[in-house]
Amino acid sequence: MDDEKWKLAPTSLDNKVIDGVDNIIAIDETGTPTLINISDATPISKIWFGITGIIIDKTTINSIAKDMLNLKKKYWQNGNYNGQRVVFHSRNIRKKEGAFNPKLIDYSEFRSDLNKVISSLPIQVVGSLINKKDHVKKYLYPYPVYSLSLEFLIERASYRLNWLGESTVLLLESRGWREDCALLKQIISILENGSRYVSSNNFECIKGIYFAKKRTSNRLKSYWPLELSDMISYRIYRTKTEGKGIENFNSIEKYFINYPYYRNKGLKFFP
Repeated sequence: MDDEKWKLAPTSLDNKVIDGVDNIIAIDETGTPTLINISDATPISKIWFGITGIIIDKTTINSIAKDMLNLKKKYWQNGNYNGQRVVFHSRNIRKKEGAFNPKLIDYSEFRSDLNKVISSLPIQVVGSLINKKDHVKKYLYPYPVYSLSLEFLIERASYRLNWLGESTVLLLESRGWREDCALLKQIISILENGSRYVSSNNFECIKGIYFAKKRTSNRLKSYWPLELSDMISYRIYRTKTEGKGIENFNSIEKYFINYPYYRNKGLKFFP
């Protein structure tokens, strides 16, 4: 029963859990899942919703963590800003906010170094993008897009892991107790009951669902897998839905499952 405590309530990830599996999949979303007021007049920035999972082999965790921390230490003393660990949050980086203010760092050099780190990672990527406008038009009772995106991601990650004979846990960013409980319930339902097209047996490679903030409670460390999923998720979203940031996308495209033939395998489009 101890191995399934994560089913009872949102639970944090620890080294004991990591030791028991082959991989971690860090998950983040881009866009909003709401289907309210979606119409032909809806701007492109609000039409799409995407979820991305970064598959990290546990044998590479220490090396990736070192690369991420070394980059932070290069630009901020001990990797901290205002007494807390710098977090690579895509929005803050783009907006040049807080630690990323060009008055504090050489912003251009930092972005170049960040791209070098991201483009040299030993990871794999799986994701899904849903066009909410087409979804609403096609279905009389459109399926909630967050749950649908999760299904797509879990299905494709499981195909890959089962083929390799490997196991994993899912790591999601904590949004709050109520939100985490609702999300945990959704994912457990998929794992235990299967999706509409995939039986639950295929999801046995997923050994748990865990939650964390991007920064630890003492603010002196960060969960860098969530930072990576945030940054890579945005790169996918921006290029594939808006046609922008192509150079940044090109640096991570090779990570998709089944690259170069990753469409609807490593990256699912719907409908």
